[in-house]
Amino acid sequence: MSRKENLEAMVISWLRDLVPGYPASSQTPKNLPSRFILVERTGGNREAMLGDNAEILIEIYDKDSQYDCSEIAMFIGDHIMDLCVEYENITHAEVNSCIHLDDTLKQYYRYQIYCDVFHSRVGVDSTPTPPSPTPSA
Repeated sequence: MSRKENLEAMVISWLRDLVPGYPASSQTPKNLPSRFILVERTGGNREAMLGDNAEILIEIYDKDSQYDCSEIAMFIGDHIMDLCVEYENITHAEVNSCIHLDDTLKQYYRYQIYCDVFHSRVGVDSTPTPPSPTPSA
């Protein structure tokens, strides 16, 4: 599978362009910046070579401002349907829940956005190839 067909990677790339002041990744940075975004798949079904109906969690972290964290969360939520414009094979994207849940261990303000995203795999070269391992950070 190519990275361009990994739904989490697609959302991360889109977020990096949408909110450049909040670096987006699928892994918590070792050296925590004052603000960042984490993306992970939390559920949803996947039909081999047909489609991916995923629940994607987008977590916005901000060390200094609950207001900024909230505003970025609302901004992302207002633009989630733009994923369908950015990627032709994403045919549906919507927010199903937005939660304010601070991370008390890291001491960050945090908003969590749960999104339903459908990625059509019809017409995509989905010849199975094993993924290459990513280097350890």
